[in-house]
Amino acid sequence: MQALPREVRGWIYNFFYNEHSVAYLKIDSQLCIAAKGGNVEHYGLSSLCIGKPVAEQLEFMEGLLPCPELPYHMAMVELPNGRVADLHLFADNASVWLLFLDATAERDNRQRLQQKAYEMTLLQERERQLNEKLQVTNEALRQSQEGLSREYQRAESLLLNILPASIAERLKADEQIADSHADVSVLFADIVGFTERARSVGAETTLAILNYFFKAADLLSERYGCEKIKTIGDCVMVVSGLPVARSDHADALAHYALELRKAVKRERFAGEPIRLRIGIHSGPIVAGVIGKRRFAYDLWGETVNLAARIQTSAEPDEIRISDATRKLLGPNFACDPLAETELRGTGRVRMWRLPA
Repeated sequence: MQALPREVRGWIYNFFYNEHSVAYLKIDSQLCIAAKGGNVEHYGLSSLCIGKPVAEQLEFMEGLLPCPELPYHMAMVELPNGRVADLHLFADNASVWLLFLDATAERDNRQRLQQKAYEMTLLQERERQLNEKLQVTNEALRQSQEGLSREYQRAESLLLNILPASIAERLKADEQIADSHADVSVLFADIVGFTERARSVGAETTLAILNYFFKAADLLSERYGCEKIKTIGDCVMVVSGLPVARSDHADALAHYALELRKAVKRERFAGEPIRLRIGIHSGPIVAGVIGKRRFAYDLWGETVNLAARIQTSAEPDEIRISDATRKLLGPNFACDPLAETELRGTGRVRMWRLPA
């Protein structure tokens, strides 16, 4: 060891002290191995022959010597036995010392780090793909929820077009709807001469007129707090005083009738203004929902029947009301009396005309 250069001895002592394997070769000016030492077995250098060219025995040395500049360092060199070493070359007069410092652990650690980095990259890519898939799923879920919300709102809107709001809520709660109302007012109104005029104008115009009439009936129902129950051909049926009772149901329906008559006159049907026949009667009724799939909210009772017969007895542009309804109206309605009239299935009935 005394012949080793001081720097080489420092490397060797340091590696021995830290329990690392170290080996060395001395290479003469003829580029032959002059000496070898250290833990040569560890590096697979036991078979190296002293006195023979180093390049013939270690392929990686071919072309490396003579090295123009020393000291020289080669990192991570794969040795014949599969181990890895850092090579350090030092000049010493006419000789070169070649020091093998074990780098296998460093190589393995680097490979582990590379593997970890690779695995981390795969995990990150997988995470990115999962996040992307999650975003797509969330977007699809959001769109689905929006679609369901739109469909729900559409279903709610359709339900409220068919039923009063409170009745719709009871129906959704699976409640059977069958109510008695002691005091309501019922109105029927139809278009005078509808069938004859419809023949002359065609389907599109006829539907446009009906749409205008029924939309006006809907808007006025909202304004006066009435409920449009149904349409029958060109006839509309409206009630005031349910599903929530009100003391002024007759007044509300009378105002409704006057405004409906005025509203339809703004439109012409077959060249003439639309005229209505309107009948109103007040009294008790039974209201409920019938049917399962194509259900309907409807009214029954003598009050409904008499309101319909009063309407059919009315003259064009006339609003006829029963004596029962007249007694409920406030002082703002000056009604004209009519002679008692025989109504089918009812007998003689006293009626009044509601002027404009």
